[in-house]
Amino acid sequence: MTPGESMNTISDVLVIGGGGSGLCAAISAATSGATVTVLEKCERIGGSTGMSVGSFTAAGTSYQYRAGVNDSTDFFIEDMKTANGADEARENQELRRVLAEHAGPTVEWLSSIGVQFLGPTPEPPYEKPRMHNVLPNSKAYITALARECRKRGVAIVTSARVEKLLRNAAGEIIGARARGVDYLGRRGVILATGDYSAAADMKRAYVGEAAAKVQAVNPNNTGDGFRLGGDVGGVMLQMDRLYEGLRFAPANLPDPIKLLPSHPAVSRAMRLVVERLPKKLLAVVLRGALTSWVGPNNTMYAAGAILVDPDGRRVANEDSDKELARGVAAGSNQAYMVFDAALARKFSAWPHPVSTFPGVAYAYVQDYKSYRPDMYHEGATLEELAAKAGIDAHGLARTVEAFRGYASAGRDPEFGRTRFGSGIGEGPYYALGPMNAYITLADGGLAVDTDLRVTEAGGTPIPGLWAAGSTGQGGLQLLNHGLHIGWAMVSGRIAGRNVAYALPREDLTPFGDTTSVLELPLDRLEVVR
Repeated sequence: MTPGESMNTISDVLVIGGGGSGLCAAISAATSGATVTVLEKCERIGGSTGMSVGSFTAAGTSYQYRAGVNDSTDFFIEDMKTANGADEARENQELRRVLAEHAGPTVEWLSSIGVQFLGPTPEPPYEKPRMHNVLPNSKAYITALARECRKRGVAIVTSARVEKLLRNAAGEIIGARARGVDYLGRRGVILATGDYSAAADMKRAYVGEAAAKVQAVNPNNTGDGFRLGGDVGGVMLQMDRLYEGLRFAPANLPDPIKLLPSHPAVSRAMRLVVERLPKKLLAVVLRGALTSWVGPNNTMYAAGAILVDPDGRRVANEDSDKELARGVAAGSNQAYMVFDAALARKFSAWPHPVSTFPGVAYAYVQDYKSYRPDMYHEGATLEELAAKAGIDAHGLARTVEAFRGYASAGRDPEFGRTRFGSGIGEGPYYALGPMNAYITLADGGLAVDTDLRVTEAGGTPIPGLWAAGSTGQGGLQLLNHGLHIGWAMVSGRIAGRNVAYALPREDLTPFGDTTSVLELPLDRLEVVR
């Protein structure tokens, strides 16, 4: 359905965003007896959830029970504290407990509607295996959630980018305007529009110009919910937090795992297969996907590798993923990891993988030669390597010569690198690439309470407005794999239920200015870092 196809624009609950959090919110509200409309700005639903690796970290699941894992909410919280490190001081402890308590039941609910998982698998520094990996890929979430929406009578309107939240004369949020159509929610509105990783103006204002140049994995994450919520008094938290890094360029041939249909029958069959495969054989099966999905471990830089652009020049301090991403994005957005024969031997066997999917699969140098010949380059000399990889030979030779001097002296006057490993020694020489710089996630969010109500600066809830997922992250740190998917689903379900049980608004007449806020100047939004 697209805007204008239906004249029925009034429902009990209005959800803005059709990704994982928005669809969970819609289903939860509908299950609680509410009529629900979802507005999705893209042509298809799915959001970042449908683009993700798909891991869901949770405690107290039936998967853990069958694996003999004794876990609890408190164990989960303690492990999240450990993962946070110095960032524990920024943590929203109340929301963290909400996540820890509800993640396990949410995995069980997803299983009940047809989602299948592999796991639990370990994820350092957690002491308990908690990572549940969706089968066959992250689109299985969206397939199951969309089917449940249809079953519950949820109306989904695509190509409907919301321009403005609507208020009545009392200041209550009563709906939203999308492409000139007013959609009203008697009981409330839920913002579930994802993050701001593709909003160059927000990245520039809250992080810096260098970060603004790094592209987002999801180009549709333009911060709409932050602008909509901020326009009505919402406060944005920790807007300086981005996940920046390097990823390998897409393979010339499609990834077979991503091509698998996300039908529940396929998911069940795949789960039966992978649960019966010996671990070593399963690792071999998954290595092809691993070499496409995941970038190289930064331990290779600590061991002596360097990162160069097509001109053969280093672009940043290899000690920092963030600086590497920004350095690559500032130029051609292409880079190659270069290393010598000694490093190639070291990263060809356990315990030194090039890429890692903890507890499931590990990829080594020879796996890239087998599965990604398009990005594996080898040469007896630096000149031969440069010719095969498409790197400027003179630039690479100068860079390697200079880096050898830095490694010998233990000081990098160009970028301040402090770990040199064995440096670049004898050939043959290797390069992996090209790699591109991406922002996978932005960890800012609107301030929310434990009921997922959006709050003003003083903590007062804004009447009629809730938020879920990245839009309603509320200061949560989520500093390990599988927590963002977990929060999306958990917060969506809680928000949907709470809105469904809210008292309906008596006045559904829009009041005041209805001009789009999508180009709202950022100085009109309130930020608490």
